[in-house]
Amino acid sequence: MHDSQQLQFISSTPSRMLLVVEPRSSEFWIEKGAAVRVFIRDVPGKDPLDVEYLAGGIVVYAHNNDQVEVYQNGLRLTQHTRTRRMAAKLSR
Repeated sequence: MHDSQQLQFISSTPSRMLLVVEPRSSEFWIEKGAAVRVFIRDVPGKDPLDVEYLAGGIVVYAHNNDQVEVYQNGLRLTQHTRTRRMAAKLSR
């Protein structure tokens, strides 16, 4: 049986932050003050959703076959290009 999970948060950071969805390293820039919803489909069973909070952003750990959608203020975001400096952006 497959299910779905949601993670909702409001970005209270003083500037935009980086949201990364693993294992595909999908990157999304989240504007300050934005309401965000991460919707994950096809979650096998009821495995918990792991989230890591870092100085420059958030990493959400999905499963390999999960379908992930990210919404900012109700609008679906498209995946940004992966960057080699992702780790540096998150540690700022």
